[in-house]
Amino acid sequence: MSDNSEKIIVPGSRLGRRRFIRTMGAGAASLAAAGLGVFGRSAHASDAVIDPSAPLRIGMIGTTGHTYMVFQTIDQVPGASITAYAFEDGSWQYNTDGSGRGGRYDLDSKRKWVQSQPWSRGGTKVYETYQDMLGREELDIVVVALPYARNPFAGAAAAERGIHIMSEKPVAVNDDDLTMLETAVRQSGVRLTAMFSMRYPAPYYTIKQMVAAGAIGTPSMARGQKSYRWGQERPWFYRHRDIYGSTILWVAIHAVDWLYWIMDKPVRRVSAFHGNTSHRDYPGAQDNAVVTLEFEGGGTGAVTADYLRPSQAPSHGDDRLRVIGSEGVIEKKDLEERVELITNASGPRDVELQSPPMAWLPDFCASLRGQREHMISPEAPFEVTRICIAATEAADTGRVVEL
Repeated sequence: MSDNSEKIIVPGSRLGRRRFIRTMGAGAASLAAAGLGVFGRSAHASDAVIDPSAPLRIGMIGTTGHTYMVFQTIDQVPGASITAYAFEDGSWQYNTDGSGRGGRYDLDSKRKWVQSQPWSRGGTKVYETYQDMLGREELDIVVVALPYARNPFAGAAAAERGIHIMSEKPVAVNDDDLTMLETAVRQSGVRLTAMFSMRYPAPYYTIKQMVAAGAIGTPSMARGQKSYRWGQERPWFYRHRDIYGSTILWVAIHAVDWLYWIMDKPVRRVSAFHGNTSHRDYPGAQDNAVVTLEFEGGGTGAVTADYLRPSQAPSHGDDRLRVIGSEGVIEKKDLEERVELITNASGPRDVELQSPPMAWLPDFCASLRGQREHMISPEAPFEVTRICIAATEAADTGRVVEL
């Protein structure tokens, strides 16, 4: 796909995981079989260890999405600092605020904002574009948080320089760009993780641990819900489908990731519907969506996502998860921070909540330092994004899409 933000996404042929692997060629496949990446690096990201005693230099790219996940937890990573911040994509026709590139750019206001942040400590260098930052700075990790269609280009540019990537989701909004990013990551030997932050709250982590331990027998069906308030307004690019992608890719992806993670089986087929009934001034976005999944072995899943939560609701989001197995049912109950388990052997009971040892950023950094396995596997960002791209295609075309 050309680097042209005006191009409209047209559903067409899809490049699945098996075909992607075939396109790597026999030479790359033989290197992978030997445990080496295509440039001689380890094919397993966990083998590439950053010295735990060395400073960890993080560069930020953009301000879109959940950058607070980095800002709020960076102090939990020994030796980590945000050494540089870039705000724009120099190869795009837009700035992240929707204004056109090429005019006067107020970098001073960006610099003042950075300097006012507690994580800056006065030492963060500020750049207008990530291309300039990557060309000048020595970084260990970049955090990519651009308008969604631009994430894969920044991620690939970092990978080509040997820099690990923490990307806002979706990591790409179409198959061509996802394949481009995946190729860059695999060929460089770096590690990419996505902001699948919804794995980390205690209720969902507890459900994963209980299902993996056999508490409900064989998991056979799962259902996830994401329901959000729309708020007063949404970012400008929600009006542009080719930049936004879809609400399946931006919102439903969290629940799809729960099901992918907990069912622990490949997704074989997807179907979906989506629409916009109440926010027509944002034609590029959808305010309601439903996705159905068929897992290998016959298990099924369903996800609903909406931007229709009432403004007077007690919370911004209403997230739910229910997993049904051969021996029981486990679910996060409504808005409450509790998990209920019912089995063939016992009636309903609340289970003790478990929390992961670390938040998303410290977890990833510890994995790069060889101290633990990251809770998001190297394959998950690509596989979950691929599922959601397929679901978007299914919703657009009214067809069941095979992966």
